[in-house]
Amino acid sequence: MLKKFSRIIAGGFLAMSLLAAPVFAAPMNFDADSAIAQYTQKLQSEPNNAVVYNNRGYAYKLKKDYERALADFSRAVELDPNYSDAYNNRGTVFESLSRFDDAYNDYTRAVEINPGNAVALNNRGLLTGKMADYKEKSGVDTSAIYNRAIADLTRAIELNPNYAEAYQNRGVVYSWEGGQDRLAIADLTRAIELGVKNAQIFSTRGSSYKIVGELDSALADFNTAISIDPNYGAIYNNRGLIYFERKDYQRAIDDFKKAIELGVNLSAAFTNLGLCYYQLGDYDTAIDCYNRALSNNQNFQPAIQNMQVAYEAKARRR
Repeated sequence: MLKKFSRIIAGGFLAMSLLAAPVFAAPMNFDADSAIAQYTQKLQSEPNNAVVYNNRGYAYKLKKDYERALADFSRAVELDPNYSDAYNNRGTVFESLSRFDDAYNDYTRAVEINPGNAVALNNRGLLTGKMADYKEKSGVDTSAIYNRAIADLTRAIELNPNYAEAYQNRGVVYSWEGGQDRLAIADLTRAIELGVKNAQIFSTRGSSYKIVGELDSALADFNTAISIDPNYGAIYNNRGLIYFERKDYQRAIDDFKKAIELGVNLSAAFTNLGLCYYQLGDYDTAIDCYNRALSNNQNFQPAIQNMQVAYEAKARRR
């Protein structure tokens, strides 16, 4: 009996992680270098001004000068231990440095000081969701962690009903939690209505549409995401999966090749490409694709399983 081939979705069909929003957004023409110079001059006359340290830290953060940003936010909370926004901002730097426990603690301290700090709740909620997503991959029961994440993001929205980033992030967390894709779609749609128009949000919503079987809507979202960011490789892989499901193998091949060209999830993309050639009866090319997938990850089970099926099909043809 012919073994059923394994269609790889994991690694190619994933919701994207969206970043937490800072406590305040810089104007479009914000000049971080000029701001740093002005804040530095201000500190010469007001060396104990916690607000100026916080603001200079934010300018450093925009420049990705995380060590200086961290020093300034730490000085701000040293001068004012009840400075909720400075704790939140330092938390975003810790998160950028992958110091997740420190980030979580700072977000929590910001909320303890000011329970109405919607941005800190948003940031803690998204970070908690990331923790749940990571632990879920290790087989841990993460339902309680997801609940805490959703509770934080819901509270942020209650405090600010037009908080687009909180809707976006709650939608992302719902998309990570199994069986919540309808809720994810509703939140991501609301965020888009409120003005979020990045490629990630359309990719994430498209992934949820795919999971609930609304392929036309998924395809439209992936097309929009690609129009916003033509170099976002994961979306080509996601769109290719829809073409594959519709048996439009040439378009699927084009998309998987584009994902490979952009260097994203090579084991998944090569495996998906191999599946297309398998369906077209080109078993040699399919096997070559699976070998390429395994050259990137020798333990990639979908490629191993699909290669065996392709060799069996090739043997029967002789």
